[in-house]
Amino acid sequence: MKKEVLTNFDLLQKGDLVLLLGTPLFFNAPLQEKLQKSEVETVYMNPIDYKSTSLQFSQYIKYEVGSEEGICALLLHYFVQNCTPEIQAFIDDLDMGYLSAETSIGEEELEAIVEKSNLVSNTYVVLSLDLLGHKKAQNIIKMLGVLNQYSPLKLIIQNGCSTALERINSYVNESLDEVEELDSFDGTVICKNAQIEKNLLLGGVSFSKIAKINEGESVNIKFDDQVIQRVFKIDTNLQGTIALCSHEEIKSMAYSYKQVKIEKVD
Repeated sequence: MKKEVLTNFDLLQKGDLVLLLGTPLFFNAPLQEKLQKSEVETVYMNPIDYKSTSLQFSQYIKYEVGSEEGICALLLHYFVQNCTPEIQAFIDDLDMGYLSAETSIGEEELEAIVEKSNLVSNTYVVLSLDLLGHKKAQNIIKMLGVLNQYSPLKLIIQNGCSTALERINSYVNESLDEVEELDSFDGTVICKNAQIEKNLLLGGVSFSKIAKINEGESVNIKFDDQVIQRVFKIDTNLQGTIALCSHEEIKSMAYSYKQVKIEKVD
């Protein structure tokens, strides 16, 4: 029977191992509840390190913002089986050292996931919609098609674009594009999030220091042709230089992360 991408979390309770790729847990109570009820082993892969005792997972893997194409390529290397000679040639040509370094995911971490997966009946991968909004989404979609067709992984994309889902489900050995140099998101980065209180920019102490802003200050956030104003609030659970930004007045952003310049409002 043809395997298709799942679009809800209902089957997670039947999963022995769940990989969350880019899907945030910190403001996703329904997903947290599903995972806790299912008692599955969870590997949480996310660029935002949010330390809270309310989050329960077996392993956390922090990866670099924007490196999702490289991560999908790594998953091909470790999980694809019995594929076409062309796809196998693509996998064999991957520069694993480069991909591991640029994504910040160690090969030993992925090998450990494979070992866990080999010991269980079901391994689910819950994928963030950001993968479908990434600037390399077309190649990512083809890689997901390969994973869906030639790996034991069961993919879940909740509320995904029907066109993208259909392309993944109907993938038939399309040629994959070479993974070129991955983008770098140095400096201050925001992640827009609909769960953040209106007009707030939520960041940790490290973000506060690098942006040179303090609790309660109004700031202008500049990127592309946009300038939005927010009030900065510190959340000590947030680590690193990514801040969470309420989504009001932000023009369409298919990918939730953006490198920005931050200035205090005089």
